[in-house]
Amino acid sequence: MLALGPPAARASSLSFEVASVKPAAPCCSAGQWRESKAENDRLDFRYVTLKYCIAFAYGLKEYQVFGPGWLAGPRFDIVAKGPEGTRREQLPEMMQALLVERFKLEVHHEKKEFAVFVLVTGKSGAKLKPSPEEPGGPEGAAFGFSMSAGVGRLEARHCDMTALANTLPRLVGRPVVDQSGIAGRYDFELEFSPEDMNHMGLADAPPAATEPAASIFTSIQQIGLRLEPRKIPLDTVVVDKAEKTAVEN
Repeated sequence: MLALGPPAARASSLSFEVASVKPAAPCCSAGQWRESKAENDRLDFRYVTLKYCIAFAYGLKEYQVFGPGWLAGPRFDIVAKGPEGTRREQLPEMMQALLVERFKLEVHHEKKEFAVFVLVTGKSGAKLKPSPEEPGGPEGAAFGFSMSAGVGRLEARHCDMTALANTLPRLVGRPVVDQSGIAGRYDFELEFSPEDMNHMGLADAPPAATEPAASIFTSIQQIGLRLEPRKIPLDTVVVDKAEKTAVEN
């Protein structure tokens, strides 16, 4: 029998045709960020950490990546393109190969238990308005946050339940896992309180409204969903080895 070694030590069979990995310039002014994109046959990641890239490569959230603290430190700009015919869903595997090549990354998988909120359907069923069909419209979800008179509003357009679960942690303070079983995309609005905003890491939350604002939990219930606290095992990636500096392009 052949000893194959740890799975993450082997390069992926898929790889980028060209790739540039460079230290990122300092960023950013308050309220600004650099957008990262992964679409079609290419990705353009700006001011990202190695932890962010590992999470993308293995289809996980950053809280599911474990390793030395510096993984969330140095920032990189990564621009890469796959061979002709590359599909969007192949980009994560190509990123795995790139991380092995440029950062000498070695990882292994473990199951770990997490305290999460599970997004489920309410007893009376979901009360969601399907997004209108827009030929040539955006493929992904769009979110807008606003605050007026101490009441926060989250406006979601063309949103599926996975995108909602990915957005809610900043308001509820822990991971959210979608178990609603709801397919499709929807338009809706949610209200949240200044207390909910504390989970977003803002130093100064806006003053409270004259009347108590709806919490994000109450607002979720109004569209026929619930957030239930649970402890569940999730897949994680544990970094065994990685270089802080990328191999030159």
